[in-house]
Amino acid sequence: MDWITTHIFKSVMTVVLGIGLGLGLFVYDGFNAVASDPALDTDAAGRALEERSEDEVRDGLRKYLEEQAERLRGEAIADEERQALAAELEAELRQLEREVVTPLEIPTAVSPQLPDEMFESILLIGTDASGFLADTIINVLLPSDGSAPLMVSIPRDLYVNDACTKRYQRINRSMGGCSGLAGGPDLLAINVETFTGIEVDHYARVSFSGFSTVVDRLGGTEICVGEYPIRDMKSGLNLAAGCQLADGSQTLAWVRSRSPEVFRDGSWVRSPGSDFDRQRKQQEVLFQLADVLGSYDSVGGLTGALQNLATVVRMDSGLGVGDAASIGFRYRGLGPSDVIRLSIPVRNYTTGAGAQVLIPAQTFNQVLAARYPAAGR
Repeated sequence: MDWITTHIFKSVMTVVLGIGLGLGLFVYDGFNAVASDPALDTDAAGRALEERSEDEVRDGLRKYLEEQAERLRGEAIADEERQALAAELEAELRQLEREVVTPLEIPTAVSPQLPDEMFESILLIGTDASGFLADTIINVLLPSDGSAPLMVSIPRDLYVNDACTKRYQRINRSMGGCSGLAGGPDLLAINVETFTGIEVDHYARVSFSGFSTVVDRLGGTEICVGEYPIRDMKSGLNLAAGCQLADGSQTLAWVRSRSPEVFRDGSWVRSPGSDFDRQRKQQEVLFQLADVLGSYDSVGGLTGALQNLATVVRMDSGLGVGDAASIGFRYRGLGPSDVIRLSIPVRNYTTGAGAQVLIPAQTFNQVLAARYPAAGR
């Protein structure tokens, strides 16, 4: 089997899925225009985090809570959700100062480590305006045996063991990093690795504004909302009934919406919604954008489209590009039915600080093994 056949899924998923999320960064001609982050080094960051004493961990936790609460209280990024998180951090700080710690063990938050050669893992990250929170976390797994790619959306409120604080916290807070020891992407990757048992090889990230720009540059997305108009006062969503072409700002509001209302019988009424609805919408938009890029009839056309996106994303500098654009073009057309999409079962939990979080009901390895038996441990 030649190199192209062996790496068909790796090439397609790296180019098509990554670009589909707005991560238009796999461009060889315009590569120097892409803003890159340092290469992932979870091994070095993990060792630095593990070598701390209990006092250093405690002092670091106090500093982390104080700094991030102050940051979230900042006027420039003050909104209802981040204000609520700032209050949560301050409650945790008060607990720490009173030495009130609620013992908690979540066996399902850790999976056995799998051989690194089993998968190529690419973490796709969508950050909020502050850069402190990961609003979207999608892990793409590319099996080395050439079988179908797998993709999982990790709920942002998933409660996992954080390598920085040595306590459980929402996984989306990992993007705040660990001062002097691990940057946000490194810490998020370490925490994802602990939860999944799969080493993260690379990542790419885009901000809210970057995602909106990508959608606009690719001509918008079609959104179908059903028979009633829909709005979300918090995300800024406001769409008419039926199907319509949405611009970047409305697509962003659609994939972020957590408090939707529909206009029915003359009034606005709350519509059921959940993080899993958000994940579904995010994936649908991702594949729709991928279809747009897959429509180019030449490698040159695809390369030009990628160059047009290259200024609004960040990637780790260790993510190779090579022939990705040409191979991605050759095998364009990968659709949702060609990708195994995993869903993490969860249960609700209220923390000692009063935060509403999600606890995994199964280990990720159990979820993965049900669809990819070779990974079962």
